[in-house]
Amino acid sequence: MRGRGWLLGGIALGVAVGVGEVPFLAGAGRSLAETMERLVNSGGNRIIHAAATHGASQRVVEGFTALFAVLLPGVTALLLVVAARATLRLRAVVGLLLVAAAATGYAYHGRGVASGSLLLALAVAGAAVALSGPLMVAPLGALAGLIATGTLPHLATAPGSSEPTTTVSSLHDALTGAPGAPTWLRALVVVIAAVPFAAGAFLALRR
Repeated sequence: MRGRGWLLGGIALGVAVGVGEVPFLAGAGRSLAETMERLVNSGGNRIIHAAATHGASQRVVEGFTALFAVLLPGVTALLLVVAARATLRLRAVVGLLLVAAAATGYAYHGRGVASGSLLLALAVAGAAVALSGPLMVAPLGALAGLIATGTLPHLATAPGSSEPTTTVSSLHDALTGAPGAPTWLRALVVVIAAVPFAAGAFLALRR
């Protein structure tokens, strides 16, 4: 399987885990997304209190904190895809540099020693190219898919079927001055949160 195939396969595995198709890891994506959300909101609460002591508007700070919490999971997934694609590019560069460095050994060592070094470099470079897919690219893609599956459905959950997420409620409070999680705001939050995920999916599909 080529490197891009490992990336897409990893993303598919992450989505499967997130929707509960892998029994032992069911719910992992949502737990990860909730953890990220709580970390951001916890930090945001500290910023709000610190900013309030200096006269800043609490609602403005709260709104920016909530917006950051909405975008953070998608940006994280996007960066994971970028890292995976960078790994695919760097593996060839590293392999060529390794072989080139070993080949220069002919200028400093005897033919037998240099040939042994070159064979070792070729083996290591070949292993790096072959194994970078399943060992590095696929896990990065899987984590990106896991974050996406755990984040977007959680934000889109109808208010009547579960408690409003902290992020949506905080954003509503910042905009209106009252707590709540109306359907229109949930839809808007899902659209905003989906933008970096969509960019990551486009990047993963791009050759």
